[in-house]
Amino acid sequence: MPEIGEVARIVHYLKKHVVGKTIAAVKIQEDELVYGKVGTSASAFQKAMTGKKVLDALQQGKYFWLVMSSPPHPLMHFGMTGWMKFSNDDAAPYKPAKEEDSDWPPKFWKFILQMKEEPECEVAYVDSRRLGRIRLVEADADKMRTTTPLKENGPDPVIDSQILTQEWLARKLRSKRVPVKALLLDQANISGVGNWVGDEVLYQAKLHPEQYSNTFSDAQVKRLHDSLIQVCTIAVETLADSSKFPENWLMHHRWAKGKKGGDRLPNGDKIIFLKVGGRTSAVVPSVQKNTGAVAGDVSGDTGGAEKEEKGGEEKKPKKTTKRRGNVNDDDTKAEQVDTISTSTTSKRERAKSEQQAKVEEQSEQDVEQEDEQDIEKLPVKKKQKVIERKGKKTEGQESKSVPVKREDTQGRRRSSRNLKALTSPGLKAAEQILRKYPNHGDTQAMKALILNSQHQPDEAFALAKVALKNDMKSHVCWHVYGLLYRSVKNYEEAIKAYKFALKIEPDSNNILRDLALLQIQMRDYQGYIQSRTLMLKARSQLRQNWTALAVAYHLAGDLREAEKILVTYEGTLKTPPPKSDIEHSEASLYKNTIIAELGDTERALEHLESIMKNNLDRTAVMELRAEYLLKLGRNEEAEKAYRALVERNNEFRAYYEGLEKALGLDRSSEDSRQALTELYESYASKSERLDAARRIPLDFLEGEAFRTAVDHYLRRMLNKGVPSTFPNIKALYRDPSKKAIIEELVNGYAAEKKMNGSSDSQVNGEVSDRFEQSVLYFLAQHYNYCLSRGLEKAMNYIDQAIELDPKSVDYHMTKARIWKHYGNTTKASETMDYARQLDEKDRYINTKCAKYQLRNNDNEAALKTMSKFTRNETAGGPLGDLHDMQCMWYITEDGEAYARQRNLGLALKRFNSIYDIFDIWQDDQFDFHSFSLRKGQIRAYVDMVKWEDHLREHPFFARAAISAIQIYILLFDHPELANPDENKFDKLDANEKKKAQKKARKDQERIEKAEAEKKAAAAKKPATGADGEPKKEDLDPKGVKLVQTKEPLEDSMKFLAPLLEFNPKSIEAQNLGFEVFIRKNKLLLALKCLLAAAAIDHTNHTLHEQSIRFRLAYSSASELPPRVLEVINANFNLLPASKDLSAHNDEFLQIHAQSPLHVHSALTVRHILDPGSQPQNEKDLLETLKLDSISAENVRAGLSLLEDWKSDEETKDAYLESARKIWPEATVFRKC
Repeated sequence: MPEIGEVARIVHYLKKHVVGKTIAAVKIQEDELVYGKVGTSASAFQKAMTGKKVLDALQQGKYFWLVMSSPPHPLMHFGMTGWMKFSNDDAAPYKPAKEEDSDWPPKFWKFILQMKEEPECEVAYVDSRRLGRIRLVEADADKMRTTTPLKENGPDPVIDSQILTQEWLARKLRSKRVPVKALLLDQANISGVGNWVGDEVLYQAKLHPEQYSNTFSDAQVKRLHDSLIQVCTIAVETLADSSKFPENWLMHHRWAKGKKGGDRLPNGDKIIFLKVGGRTSAVVPSVQKNTGAVAGDVSGDTGGAEKEEKGGEEKKPKKTTKRRGNVNDDDTKAEQVDTISTSTTSKRERAKSEQQAKVEEQSEQDVEQEDEQDIEKLPVKKKQKVIERKGKKTEGQESKSVPVKREDTQGRRRSSRNLKALTSPGLKAAEQILRKYPNHGDTQAMKALILNSQHQPDEAFALAKVALKNDMKSHVCWHVYGLLYRSVKNYEEAIKAYKFALKIEPDSNNILRDLALLQIQMRDYQGYIQSRTLMLKARSQLRQNWTALAVAYHLAGDLREAEKILVTYEGTLKTPPPKSDIEHSEASLYKNTIIAELGDTERALEHLESIMKNNLDRTAVMELRAEYLLKLGRNEEAEKAYRALVERNNEFRAYYEGLEKALGLDRSSEDSRQALTELYESYASKSERLDAARRIPLDFLEGEAFRTAVDHYLRRMLNKGVPSTFPNIKALYRDPSKKAIIEELVNGYAAEKKMNGSSDSQVNGEVSDRFEQSVLYFLAQHYNYCLSRGLEKAMNYIDQAIELDPKSVDYHMTKARIWKHYGNTTKASETMDYARQLDEKDRYINTKCAKYQLRNNDNEAALKTMSKFTRNETAGGPLGDLHDMQCMWYITEDGEAYARQRNLGLALKRFNSIYDIFDIWQDDQFDFHSFSLRKGQIRAYVDMVKWEDHLREHPFFARAAISAIQIYILLFDHPELANPDENKFDKLDANEKKKAQKKARKDQERIEKAEAEKKAAAAKKPATGADGEPKKEDLDPKGVKLVQTKEPLEDSMKFLAPLLEFNPKSIEAQNLGFEVFIRKNKLLLALKCLLAAAAIDHTNHTLHEQSIRFRLAYSSASELPPRVLEVINANFNLLPASKDLSAHNDEFLQIHAQSPLHVHSALTVRHILDPGSQPQNEKDLLETLKLDSISAENVRAGLSLLEDWKSDEETKDAYLESARKIWPEATVFRKC
């Protein structure tokens, strides 16, 4: 890579051949990396340079620029393989140009400047690996060094020698704790020092590159300063001509690595090669000795030198796979957006050890880059041989190489197999260092992180604490400590550790990034704003840092500041991004949504119209524009916008609704209906396949107009035999008149002697063979629907349909649903299973069958059914795969089936699995805090964050939480359910009981022995999934420990707290909250739930019972604090204090005598107030079966009341017998 001397050489030739001349023409080749990564383009460069006069050529470190007659000025660096070639001169620093290099234009050229004046000269910028960068900087010539990226780089040792004094260097060295070589290579510290210059400086200063920068004495700092100035000055003055370098320079001998006899100086001193800071370093141990602590991330072939000194044969060192930190020797990697997560910042060497502690991969590409730098300095022939040898080696190893994934420091998961392959060498390296330096805190911290990645968290935390004890002032140790806490989801402690690390090393971008990710994860928006502001200041050239700060302000509610950040970034762009820039397109729309959220719709529309031409998300732009126009009352333009959207997607209802509003049409107005009908008819006439324009008018038409329209619609759909016809129109059944018309029409179709598609004797259009079946299928669904239920008719029609097509899956599925509504879960399950067998390749019918089997409490059959579409080789079998896939519907149904069977352990096991899935979803967002910003998916990311904030409002969470809380309450009320085996022998006589207990003990011993053997076998060969990843052993597969909890109410709070927080409008959640808190004697919390339930539905049947129970609870409480009593008296207004409870209950029963559940509540209260009223309560409960509104669910609730009252078997049987007469097919009421 060209360093300070080589760049000085190019500046010299530019002054010789270009300065003072005018650029007549510019030839270009577009390159999205060389130009595009820094926000410009080849065409923009051509436009800016053509016709301009070059006034001067200047340099700062590895950067150089041309001073033009007017801005912008081109600022360049060469990256790894870049160079300038001149058509009339040879500028090569180490070797003459090859014969083939005389061809013009040269290979890999990016631009060619044609100079106007004599002598003729063309200048070409070439770069084979495309790691160089070409910018256009809009600034005055004398202010170039105050612009990015020059201002972020350190002083130049030659032109800034008045700044880079010995005192300045001493402060810089002692402010950091990194290997001195790494500090020198970091361009943020000192500009221009590259690999060979850094080695030369340290050799002349007699300092070891591994030694930490803060361990040098004043004398050593002076030597380093003098050597730095001298080496850089000579390199610049000689224009990097190595033949003019002093003879005692290491540079003459460092390129002989690997050659016979080439690893020694002329005086016999041994040259060894180490990896320091991720770079190959040439070191002479006899001259460069360690005098202080050294870095722990070094490797090399020092062993060879030691063996040779002892007379042993030197062996070729093995290639290490240990990670090396990245060094920012230029801003090449910093500007490659697709490698942002692994590139380091201008301060990055300070975070090198943490990166190593995160167990990132050893990148072979980095190794090749370093070796190729060395190759560039070799003579031409030798260089070619080395390249050929490397190519052969790579070719031979290609089939064996296995890429090792890096551990994503931003939270993404990775395979434990790759971790093991990566960390084993890491452990060996750490142990090697610790043998020499047993109390080296940084190495101990890195070892701790490796142990943690190998599933040894206890050992990792213990070692991390030891590391902190040994070096409390090490930011590495604190950073690793935070990473360990993050791995166990203790984000609060992780944030504390990160903040300690930042106090020690405030400029570490890696620590700052990790802290920011946790702050947004924990929704600490103010802290996130601070962290993102610091990250932006450190790396302002990266768009994602600007975007992230805007998002931080947005999520914190400061929309104006968010917009300001985005506008500020746009102001830094000197040339517009290309149309294909997805990130810019997304950022523009994100800015537009912020303006809209501010309420400034007019400005949002103006901004949208300014970006819509080049924006890539055309649909979003069109939708937003139509929405803005409608809000602003510009209805004519809104109409055109919505018509364009309808043409784009003519089945999307929202577009039709927007068009109606733009036309000023109101569905509830009689005057608008004719216009609405004509509107939809115009769209329906355009396409025979269009459904929305035919279906939507059925929502607002009434009377004869509705009859005509629905008749045409039904005929069309039934003739086609569309299976979804009924689901598509059942929403109309909410209007009784429309339901009656539909029923009349379809029964008319069925009443014809010949099914010809017409309700009269005449044929109405084309008739399909499927019409008769479609009518029967429709009627079966019609009479099976809750608003038009007639199960006998439904069964009759579906049987007729099945007779016509016995192999129809849909018909048998509908028959299974009819059996379900009969209450016969056994027949429903069997019928659905028969339907599944008709098409065994259909996943939908397979899952439906499993669901019906679970509703029939047949868990084993359901799992067997599901196994037909799962990876059964996964650890845990089909059930394990269903958990891995987070198949929540199955897990929930499985848990509810076990709960119905009173297998409370497995039920709790399943509901806790649902809880864990939501935890995983909560944690999974961590991956996207960096990924979405890096990929520019900003709007989707903001929506995701907002969705995550309400994650546990999801119905599946509420359903599982309610079931789990009910079980915990049941366990509190009936502790014997936790150990059902202890009470099963109570009814036996003494001898039988003794025999049964003995047999039970033997069975238990046999089971325990089998479990022990199974565990022993598993220990020898851990269970793995199909992907080879180890699976954690489930220590409680039956949920025994869950059900045997000593504090069921405390365990229920795990579910209840988020349920009440995220579902405050659920009356069932409030009812359960009351039940838990009243049992815990938390009267104020119970009252809070009671009042919330009353606010939701003051007529709720459970509320009546709980109000009276609360009144009794606080009236009988003897030692309530006065303040609690005061709050209760002030807020409990559901039941007047003077009201007689029995009288109040009788009034409630009289008012709600026709509601079975309200009657249940009143009977429960009567039993509480007067236990002697049980016979009358049982009689009244039996009478509820005569109510018209009674349902099977109500009957099950009545059975629960009889259980709670401990009624005799005769009473229960009488109740069940009456229920069987009403629901003869219901499985739940059948005799066992």
